[in-house]
Amino acid sequence: MALSKRGRSWQIDYVWNGRRIRESVGPDKEEARILLAERLRDVRQGRDPSLRRIKPKLFEDAVKEFLAEHPTRLRSRHAYEVKVRALKPHFTGQTLAAIGPREIAKFIAGRLAKGAKREKGVSRATTNRDRAILSKLFNWAIASGFYGAENPVRKVKPFQESAGRTRFLTADEAGELVAKSSDHLRPVLITALHTGGRLGEILTLRWEDVDLERGVLYFDQTNTKSGKQREVPIDQVLAEVLKERRKKIFLGGDAREFVFTRLGKRLQNVRTGFEKARKRAGLGEDVTFHTLRHTFASWFVVNGGDVFRLQEYLGHSTMALTKRYAHLSEKFRREGVAFFGPPKEATVHGSGTNDPDAQDADAGSSIE
Repeated sequence: MALSKRGRSWQIDYVWNGRRIRESVGPDKEEARILLAERLRDVRQGRDPSLRRIKPKLFEDAVKEFLAEHPTRLRSRHAYEVKVRALKPHFTGQTLAAIGPREIAKFIAGRLAKGAKREKGVSRATTNRDRAILSKLFNWAIASGFYGAENPVRKVKPFQESAGRTRFLTADEAGELVAKSSDHLRPVLITALHTGGRLGEILTLRWEDVDLERGVLYFDQTNTKSGKQREVPIDQVLAEVLKERRKKIFLGGDAREFVFTRLGKRLQNVRTGFEKARKRAGLGEDVTFHTLRHTFASWFVVNGGDVFRLQEYLGHSTMALTKRYAHLSEKFRREGVAFFGPPKEATVHGSGTNDPDAQDADAGSSIE
């Protein structure tokens, strides 16, 4: 590792991962000395020194390219656009290289703190979501060659989150919420309560996703969180709602394609309408649109439904997400006693007898 001069240009010489690297700097010896110190610091910290040659990229430019290239599905793009809104006010104007762990921690602290424009800060869980999307952005930037160091978000630990209580509505609460909702919102709420669909999945439903003859509704892979298609049976209540909505097809416009529309345009946001209905129904702020998904799942289990079918209806990738509803069914727990103890003789092959006639008799009765 050295500093040397060739002709009129100074050169720096160092070793990275067993490979000797030489860089020509220019006629300024002090500039070469500073650059060599930077390279040696990178080597000590385990970073590839050559990556410092990457052209600086502004945060807002990286976000723009990230949104254009990274999410491949329509729903994902919209979700990412919503998530990065909280990041932009703090990081806009900074290059990616300037955003280190200290700056990220400062951003999180600002989100948590009370401020003049905000009566109270966001929750720790919300900052964890902020941290996750920022980490995705840096991973993408590294893979794209826009950032030449380790993901700085990894050095900022997320907050621990408690499981909390899964809020779901009683029949009376749900009925009051639906009754107090506006005409365009009411069928959306009923669909959520009878399918367990997420808001984005429901608002992007097309008529080609609804099969009233077979009684099946499809959440297409292009709008589901998991990117997988799933099927949910249509009950009588939902069937009546969908039949009524189908009459709107003749109005033309988006109604020909999308199930839920208003004034000829596809519904894209129901936040204001939902908040008004929630307040009119006398429900607290802990009730969100996602509460309707929890309500669907909770009612299904309380009514005796099994968690395996529920997993398919909700589209959960693992049973761990679904089993939180299992405790709601007393019948589910109580009937488990039938599986206690040693295997029952009647169900064990070849149990307790050597009489071939008896075995044949058993076999014959089982065939019948």
